[in-house]
Amino acid sequence: MKKIFWIATFIAVVMLLMPLSVLNDGQKVIAAAKKETKIEKTSLKADTFRIYDPETEKITEMKATDYIFGVVAAEMPALYEEEALKAQAVAAYTYACYNRNLNKDKDYDLSTDHNVSQSFIPKENLKEKWGSKTEEYTKKIMQAVKSVENYKITYNGEIILAVYHAISSGKTEDCINVWGKDYPYLKSVKSEWDKASQGYKTEITFTVDEIKEKLKGYINETAQPKDYFNDIKTTETGTVTQLKLCENSLKGSDVRKALELRSSNFTVTFNDDKFIFTVLGYGHGVGMSQNGANAMAKEGKSFKEILKHYYKDCKIEK
Repeated sequence: MKKIFWIATFIAVVMLLMPLSVLNDGQKVIAAAKKETKIEKTSLKADTFRIYDPETEKITEMKATDYIFGVVAAEMPALYEEEALKAQAVAAYTYACYNRNLNKDKDYDLSTDHNVSQSFIPKENLKEKWGSKTEEYTKKIMQAVKSVENYKITYNGEIILAVYHAISSGKTEDCINVWGKDYPYLKSVKSEWDKASQGYKTEITFTVDEIKEKLKGYINETAQPKDYFNDIKTTETGTVTQLKLCENSLKGSDVRKALELRSSNFTVTFNDDKFIFTVLGYGHGVGMSQNGANAMAKEGKSFKEILKHYYKDCKIEK
């Protein structure tokens, strides 16, 4: 009888403990599953860009901070003020996000070719660029990039096309005059700081034969060189939109490309059998002036104030 009693008691205790054991094991499984799910979600949410390198013909998925660091290092001098570097980082990130949205159905978001997207320099090439200052400049730019991580420029809640250039002519250019498309936030604004910058005004000289070679197909051999360039049309800021070369119509940007001028804001004179091109600014002139951004930073302006000056009626937000 005692034996039966003890067996019954043992079975009862086991039955009582089993649910607790199963429950505890179940909780461990659920906790582990939650932990794994969390890690997976974090991985899926990682901010990356697909970058195409035309030299290697490879596409690399890159963390946003690494890509933006490479862009800022390539696009803006490391000696520039911290707030200017921050402004550049936000503009570069916004530009990248805009193109990622635009190219979501394509193989890659951006290219390392500055003629197609933004300039980019890999970390392994920094030593060649900066020499003994590599560690110092790397730290400075990475700090600026991380301090504005995830900040974007928006207009009416939409990510903008945040283009930028090195030096304006004293006023930035309205986008419609350069690319024929109107963006309400890419309007002409004053950037007087650029006029005092090194490289604001340049001159380049060509012989008659050089012009004939570089603009082959547009030159009328019977025309007098002094009459080659005529009927030049410019914007309010001085950017050449259209001109005639021996009665052939050309865009100012076409002449700039053929002659490798620093901008399309130029005048041309003919003297002593030579053409003298006087060029103002550097780049297309639309959006933020990098030189202007640095000058504003020296005056104590924040990266947000800089960006709001160059991108009209925009918000800077995470």
